Amino acid sequence: MSKTDNAMTKVKHFLSTYGFEIERFDKKAISLGKTPDFKVFQHGSLIFYCEVKNPEKDAWLDRLIAQAKPGEIVGGLRKDPVFNRLTSHIHSARKQFDAVNQEETLPNVLAFYNEDETSGFLDLLAVTTGNAYVESGATLPIYKSFSEGMVKEDVIRIHLFIWLDNYKPHRLLFNLINNKHLSKLCSLFGYDQASLKTVHP
Repeated sequence: MSKTDNAMTKVKHFLSTYGFEIERFDKKAISLGKTPDFKVFQHGSLIFYCEVKNPEKDAWLDRLIAQAKPGEIVGGLRKDPVFNRLTSHIHSARKQFDAVNQEETLPNVLAFYNEDETSGFLDLLAVTTGNAYVESGATLPIYKSFSEGMVKEDVIRIHLFIWLDNYKPHRLLFNLINNKHLSKLCSLFGYDQASLKTVHP
């Protein structure tokens, strides 16, 4: 099983624990253009679309080591690739949702299955909110180039982010800015809308 297939299996299992029925798009729809991975149903009614992304472990250093000569030192400084991977996934997902749900008639749900120990839910918060959240409780707006630039128009059209971690408990991030489907999604996933905490400044 490929990593992509494994991620889709994990997300499908997670959604099924809520009693949802999950279907792939048919081959004709897929051939006409990009589509999300899943149509999700409850009691026979289509309730949202779901795209699955897999932030895989960054293999940059592993490749350098594999190609190195005996005794050669490899590595070096470079920008953290985690944020670029996440923004790329979010941008791609938005296009896939737009292909079938341009008017946002139904919620768009983006599910990540994370297998990278160096990446986590806080990275998703950084990209979508522009903030770093530190242990002291302080909020540092140091990632606005992502949230207010690269993915601003994409994030607003994704109503729920699901973060399934291979190493930690799952997390859900509801879109409180575009709350068009917020009440419905809270009901579907068993959350009290009034208890949600705003993570945007």
